[in-house]
Amino acid sequence: MSSMPVLELTGEGRSLGRAHGEALKERIREFYQKAFEIHAQNMAFKATRQDLLDFTRRNLAALNRYSPLLCQEMAGIAEGSGLEFDDILFLNSFLEFEDLRPPALGGELLAKPLWGCTSFNILPEAAKDGQTYLAQTYDMEPFYGKYNVVLKIKRPGGSEIVYTMAGILGLNGLNDRGVGLVINKLVAKDARPGVIYPFIVRQALAQDRLGDAFGVIVFTSRAAGMNYQLASRDGLGFCLELSAGQYFLIPIDGAVAHTNHYLEPFMRNFEAPNWLCHGGSYVRREVASRFLKQNHGRIDLEMIKSITRDHTNHPRSICAHYFKGEKETSAGSTVAGIILDLNRCVMLVCQGNPCQNHYHEISF
Repeated sequence: MSSMPVLELTGEGRSLGRAHGEALKERIREFYQKAFEIHAQNMAFKATRQDLLDFTRRNLAALNRYSPLLCQEMAGIAEGSGLEFDDILFLNSFLEFEDLRPPALGGELLAKPLWGCTSFNILPEAAKDGQTYLAQTYDMEPFYGKYNVVLKIKRPGGSEIVYTMAGILGLNGLNDRGVGLVINKLVAKDARPGVIYPFIVRQALAQDRLGDAFGVIVFTSRAAGMNYQLASRDGLGFCLELSAGQYFLIPIDGAVAHTNHYLEPFMRNFEAPNWLCHGGSYVRREVASRFLKQNHGRIDLEMIKSITRDHTNHPRSICAHYFKGEKETSAGSTVAGIILDLNRCVMLVCQGNPCQNHYHEISF
């Protein structure tokens, strides 16, 4: 697949979710069945389907408090796809399952070809055209890429363009008010029942202002660790290192890159031991930071595309690949590239590895 499917949705809550579920019914059902296999194989203990569903249900009370409307949307996705609500909640909790995998938290060491996203926050002083950009390589086990989709959502209060996977509320994106975000997974020792990542993405993108988006990310009862790169077309941005209960703002000198380890010494106290099993995250951070520093003041869209194709430390590179002979359910690779042009309110999205496919522009 050289381009990513785009699904246009109108409305909100249950009706919006039902349209999502009906349009992607077969893909959602296939994704759901496959997801159980991969999560079960990554656990050090034998986990039944009910065990995994119970783990995700522990977050439900927090989700209902945080956004009843998004809970209704998940219920609509379940109705439209013919699955149960718990099944859709399970799909939306896929990154929270990573918190079960480090040995210190009861899981096994991550697969050697560890996947890992690389994100970029580029503010006007670092850009050639004085614009604001966010970008990310989204890295997971390769089979996830089969379920990539972009949602163009038109709600009564505004519109969003969201990169996601079939049945999932949202993984990153931007809104028509010029607010956007991308992410990196971090694994923290204080993971707990709370608000899961796709809820935070959609709730942040539903906000009219950058400060309000900041608030729904930081000042809530999160389930797990994450790094959010948040910015607006006003030329302001934040690099937010979060555990479940703590946060730190990484300074931005015009631009900043982030990968899958905590940068702030205080936050490293919350990093789960043995979450990282090799230095790939550190190499990607160094390569990305060097790119931003060397090109400060002249970064443009083509340069951003080029850094998402970087193969330093291949295959554990920014444009990540997996080793020959590895399975699509246990290896790691870039399943999508995303660039957000916040001034033009445009998403550029690449299906799979950016070194092999082209970016396609999606606008409101």
